[in-house]
Amino acid sequence: MDNGSAMTQTYIDKISTATDPYVIAEVGINHNGDLALAHEMIAAAKESGAHAVKFQNFICDEYLSPVAPKAGYQANADDSGKSQYELIKACEINADDTVALRAYAEELDIDFLSTPFERTSLHMLLDMGLDAIKVSSCNLTNYPFLQDLANSGVPALLSSGMGDLAEVIRAVEIFKACGSPLLLFQCTSNYPSKIENANVTVIDAYKTLFDVPVGFSDHTPDNTAAIVAVARGAVCVEKHFTLSRDLPGIDQKASIEPSELAELVRVLADARRALGNPLKIRTGEEDDTSAALRRSLIADIDLQPGDVLSLENIAIKRPGTGLPVHFLDQLVGRTLTRAVKKNNPLSLDDFLS
Repeated sequence: MDNGSAMTQTYIDKISTATDPYVIAEVGINHNGDLALAHEMIAAAKESGAHAVKFQNFICDEYLSPVAPKAGYQANADDSGKSQYELIKACEINADDTVALRAYAEELDIDFLSTPFERTSLHMLLDMGLDAIKVSSCNLTNYPFLQDLANSGVPALLSSGMGDLAEVIRAVEIFKACGSPLLLFQCTSNYPSKIENANVTVIDAYKTLFDVPVGFSDHTPDNTAAIVAVARGAVCVEKHFTLSRDLPGIDQKASIEPSELAELVRVLADARRALGNPLKIRTGEEDDTSAALRRSLIADIDLQPGDVLSLENIAIKRPGTGLPVHFLDQLVGRTLTRAVKKNNPLSLDDFLS
């Protein structure tokens, strides 16, 4: 898979070296199986400034038992009486639908991603030649699934929700053993999840332990955790996206709307810029402030040629346009060669050599 690996590593590089954090708008199943709505969501994600839009591909009968109970967040979001199977089955999109959605995303110049939930859908997406495959947290411990993806050489964007460190290590080792590109996401799998469970500092551990780019799959209600994640080094943030939280569906309530997505993109870019340079320097915009507010060595009385400077006739005052204060010890005891009016800055030209 050498050709694929070269192509996909370029995609990982694109994310990890971008000027702004890479933002994925996770449509997921919020289209409710309505392709027209799915197209609207792609356009809205692009308009809001997201770098990628992501869907989900699955064959419901291959990963979900009809008797599987709803998760708590699913039950809270839906009072139709339908089972988890019935709700998710209605959101299936087939290969032709996926090809059409990808083509529309390409037309709008927004990256297209999808999350397969079982091996049939995984291989369908691999056959389509997607630049990357997003792996849901629910497949973190599905090792045959992970092995298939790792063997392909197509990079994984792997979420680690519901996992402990031992499970994450085992999953990462599958990709490392194959030399397959990987971007690892810190994630807490509840919808929405509590801010105190975001555990953003896990990003530090992932960077140290695995030496891979790290992202944050954010299910908290606002932008705080995502901003902190970028400050900790996350190169990518994923957030569930909908046109309206009033739409039916089990993921809508935990999703952000277009205006909120646009704000997320903006604040994450600002967060990255705010990190700046670790070398402490005076910035260009501080030059004018420095001239006005810093202290200089100032004549405290009218000084005449031949006067000897002392602590009694030198003041330390604004503005900062004269000799800096660190010259004080060098000036005390020196003799003036020209007059300096009271309150005027002293200069090296005012003294005998």
